[in-house]
Amino acid sequence: MATQAEIEELFRQTLEGDYDDEEDEGGPWEAVSKLQAIAVDESEGRAVFDKAVQWCRNNKPAKRRRGVDILAQLGKTEDHPEVVFANESYTVITSVLEDELDPQVIDSCLVALGHLGNPAAVPLILEHRANTDPDIRFAVAFALSCFADEPAAIRVLLELMEDSDPDVRDWATFGLGVQGSADTPEIREALLERLDDGNPDTREEAVAGLGKRKDLRVLPDLIEMLQQEEVSYGVVEAACRLLDLPEINEEWSADEYIEALSTRYAAELERYS
Repeated sequence: MATQAEIEELFRQTLEGDYDDEEDEGGPWEAVSKLQAIAVDESEGRAVFDKAVQWCRNNKPAKRRRGVDILAQLGKTEDHPEVVFANESYTVITSVLEDELDPQVIDSCLVALGHLGNPAAVPLILEHRANTDPDIRFAVAFALSCFADEPAAIRVLLELMEDSDPDVRDWATFGLGVQGSADTPEIREALLERLDDGNPDTREEAVAGLGKRKDLRVLPDLIEMLQQEEVSYGVVEAACRLLDLPEINEEWSADEYIEALSTRYAAELERYS
């Protein structure tokens, strides 16, 4: 069990170093993860929750942001997939977002609302869809991807797929195309447009989304990507979808996937190439 002193020390560590450094051993995000893991135990979880709530109400943006980050996935671990105190955390975070002016805190609030998974958050997230800060629009895309089959979320993800920022387009395409299961002509056409995106990651997400929907117009791009030196998981998964394979065949090379697709869809490849 963690003592109150140990919990306090972990909170202190969450403010050290570079905020975005998630790889550094002993870094701030490791401290966040440890606090979230401690919260699996109900009594310790309450202590972490109460401290995080205090930080959410602090006059320093850095503390507010970390308080929100901790609540976003409190108690969620590989073995414990549910967030603890989720309803209470939702109330706290929406209260912070309501009056928040600091863009970094707004960013964390939006991401947290996605993690908490309460559909009531969608209208609150949508309010930030046109923010001039691309980081906040990215947070909107991330958050909406957690509600990717909600009609309101679909409409805005379609908009964000055409955003000026490549990272926003990438995540919106992933959210709608891969995370979501909605399938309409408008979604398919939006995914097809992203096949010409200048960002290779966005193109890969578009291929994965079209493969998921078994849209054969993706075949030329899919085969092109299978010919690359490095082939992403999503591209291979798209090939599996079109080949009706229940899972990725680890023994197959990219060339074998290409051969199988070319044999099965010879006429379609000629049509769409």
